[in-house]
Amino acid sequence: MVTKKQHYYPRTLLKHFANEDSKLYTYIVKSDSYVYLNYENVCYKKYTYETSDKVDNILENELSKYEGDFSRVVDYILKNMFSKDFNISNDYVDIIWKYFFLQDIRTDSGRMRFVQNLEKPNKSERRYPVESGEIEQNKNNIEKFNRIFKQPDSLSKLLKSFSKPPTFKFHISISIEDYFITSDNPVVSTYGKNKESGFQLIMPISLFVCLTFQMGDLNCSENLIVKMTDEKIKYINEAQINTANYFIISLEPFSKKQKSYIKNRYKNRFWTKKSRHFQ
Repeated sequence: MVTKKQHYYPRTLLKHFANEDSKLYTYIVKSDSYVYLNYENVCYKKYTYETSDKVDNILENELSKYEGDFSRVVDYILKNMFSKDFNISNDYVDIIWKYFFLQDIRTDSGRMRFVQNLEKPNKSERRYPVESGEIEQNKNNIEKFNRIFKQPDSLSKLLKSFSKPPTFKFHISISIEDYFITSDNPVVSTYGKNKESGFQLIMPISLFVCLTFQMGDLNCSENLIVKMTDEKIKYINEAQINTANYFIISLEPFSKKQKSYIKNRYKNRFWTKKSRHFQ
């Protein structure tokens, strides 16, 4: 049986941003509208992991294996993180690290960028986020990605090459008062003032929890669970808005400030050049 509705942000992860009625608050970029939707009805496209000449579910099934492993780790964290003997094994950290890269490259933006970097590895670093119009103009790169990773063992070989450097620390970051939002591009990468030691990867997994990998002196804590400042939560939420192509997602209704930021991001053509995220 072939899966027609293929999610680039897995439902097993989206459910943690949904309310008891399985719905979440969503800003849809294309229609410029705020909608309260079932989590199964966001972040998917019909046959998005297929090629124009063949629909076989090979890539969809391969991705499902890895998202299944990561989803089990996320469930474990959310259910047990405040228990007395809670800990995360190195195997779990490895699953999280690899999935961060997989989630990044499985979106439209990620697949397009992956092929561009493959074909032009010395291309200069991107300053501004990928826009939906650029994705539309580079559909051929998404097709190429699908064709490459339908090949046997190609995805597993790629992920095996992603090993966490010892300079990176893993943290479970929590919010006490403010909350995280997410988007169709949920993995955020940021640099500190010193690019050599300031790189970090961040992915919110629920309203009050996100997973982070940080290098250098960004967070010297040896604790597994750390509290994130309200200012940094705001920064991460703005980054989710800046990098979204199709959907911005929240368990709670969007605040007036968030709606104002969203309006500026998608309606003010000079916004990215003014935003602190791109200075």
